[in-house]
Amino acid sequence: MRSNYVQFKTPQFSLLSEQQKEEIHLAVLQILEKTGVAFYCQEAVNLLGEAGADVSDPMRVKIPSCLVEQALRTAPKTITLYTREGEPAMVLNGMTGAHFGAMSAVPPKYLDPCTRKARNGYVEDVADTARVIDALPNIEWTYTVGGCPALHGDLDLKVSALQAILNSSKPLTSSLNNVSMLKDILEVCSVVAGGEKLLKAKPFFFGAVEPVSPLVQGKDALEKSLLCAERGIPNVVYGMQMAGATTPATFPATLAIGIAECLSHLVVIQLKKPGAPVIFGALPGIMDMKTMIFSYDAPEVNLLVTTATEMSHYYKLPMFGNAGITDSEEIDIQTATVITYQVLVSALSGADLVHNVGAMSQGKMGSPELIVLTDEVVEMAKVLMGGLEINEETLPLDLIERVGPGGQYLSQSHTLKHFRKFMVPTIFDRTPSMVRNEGIKHSGDLLNEKTLRIMNTHQPKPLPEGMVRELKGIEKTWFNRLGLKHEYPPRE
Repeated sequence: MRSNYVQFKTPQFSLLSEQQKEEIHLAVLQILEKTGVAFYCQEAVNLLGEAGADVSDPMRVKIPSCLVEQALRTAPKTITLYTREGEPAMVLNGMTGAHFGAMSAVPPKYLDPCTRKARNGYVEDVADTARVIDALPNIEWTYTVGGCPALHGDLDLKVSALQAILNSSKPLTSSLNNVSMLKDILEVCSVVAGGEKLLKAKPFFFGAVEPVSPLVQGKDALEKSLLCAERGIPNVVYGMQMAGATTPATFPATLAIGIAECLSHLVVIQLKKPGAPVIFGALPGIMDMKTMIFSYDAPEVNLLVTTATEMSHYYKLPMFGNAGITDSEEIDIQTATVITYQVLVSALSGADLVHNVGAMSQGKMGSPELIVLTDEVVEMAKVLMGGLEINEETLPLDLIERVGPGGQYLSQSHTLKHFRKFMVPTIFDRTPSMVRNEGIKHSGDLLNEKTLRIMNTHQPKPLPEGMVRELKGIEKTWFNRLGLKHEYPPRE
């Protein structure tokens, strides 16, 4: 019997001490109380004013710390997301590890796995990529941001979300421009779930909104958040702070401003509907001073996302992180290096929902091959995150004594029992040069073949035919409102 024995199930990793977290939190409270936040939504201003905030200047709303603490108390600590069929898919509470989600398409460009060249994206590409996401075991949810620039802007976002629903059972969020578009997608999701009440009870869709740095809460984002609160739909609130441009060029300051944006939004949501489910988010980064872009490849992004993750768990809120994205326009050494770094850091930090998998070229191009590659990298990270469990079975001293010096374990029943736990790569080649022949394929070819095989053969669980007709009927009304014929631009 062991006494006072501590065994780590997973690796231990942190960047902030408890004192540093407290210091950042106090700085956030000061920003909210003294600097204030600009609010462009009158309902939000009214809610804050009635609760005791200083709203004498809507461009400098001062939020007392008591409202922040109250919002943190009423926000749920655990959020469960479901599949399209109503089965539990993910539990988000800071303790279940990182759940990686992919972009079903990223407008305006699509890296075609058939030609391995970039071209304009089409609706069929969104459907193809959604099926890839549905097939991969380590990609657990979908994020749609359009994908067919030939469609009217509002139609592109809504049609892409519908394609994701039709072609994958996994949970979904979507970047939607305004509350009207959100209502249209919630109508679709309610049909799939069997009604608004069932969608609320077992949400497979969750919202996503962004404050504007520094310290601005826009009208459209707040209206979408208020609607999600009314409907009981989980909602991600995340900003994209840019150190050196929209925040000071120091990381604690960037972190504090991002948290202030998120928590001020949280206060409004909880005033509207105490207990409304909210997912804390942050995608802070730097401005690359040579190119003037927000660089997703920058290692500072994951430093900041990791510290934001630690703060979200300090607040006991689920976290929305970032991995699987590159500034490169090719699946090359840069892409592989960057996404591996991102996945490992995200896994170690324990960000609950990790988005952006499959996005390239500063988020202007989507790639199903990158999603498949990232899925394999996540599988590798799971080996690390599995840690070591030490017991008589995993440390068999009697077996070691019996085999003795110079023996072998290949024929032992213990090996037969445990070797299947070894990770078996599907796109990485381990063939030694001494037995390599012309038929052996390189990892790039294996990646391409696996992607195309999934796209051509995987079929998600189908929705009932009557339901599909109803959903297509709703889609037709979207086209009718704009006076457009209900058809998609043909894929070249």
